[in-house]
Amino acid sequence: MTSRIRSPKVHLRDLAEIIVGGLVLAFPVAVTEEVWNLSVELSFGRAILISCASLLIIAGFVQTSYKHSLTASSQKELLTRVLTVYGVTMLIASSVLFAVDRLPLFTDTLVAVKRTIIVAFPASFAATVVDSFGD
Repeated sequence: MTSRIRSPKVHLRDLAEIIVGGLVLAFPVAVTEEVWNLSVELSFGRAILISCASLLIIAGFVQTSYKHSLTASSQKELLTRVLTVYGVTMLIASSVLFAVDRLPLFTDTLVAVKRTIIVAFPASFAATVVDSFGD
């Protein structure tokens, strides 16, 4: 069995896979009281660390998944894919939190951002894995 080199470019089908994958974990995580409480207690610095950890893990998975060399053009496409996965997952997480009335965007913006980061942490991994199945 030969493994083919996958294209790291993001297409419409990829976006659909990212959305579905993100929703798989975003909804169950977003509706837990533990996430709501943690987002109030967690420092913003720790939330940023969670966000950075998400980006690094996604980047590692995408890099190994696409089997590309470290050329400048392929790295730009891989970076685009990583940022697309994380950005779409953050939008999904905030949308789910908004839908369940747990996104205090205008009353407590910092809690809303931390809550979105916490929900996006596992959801971004699910989105990355589901996206990798499509190729």
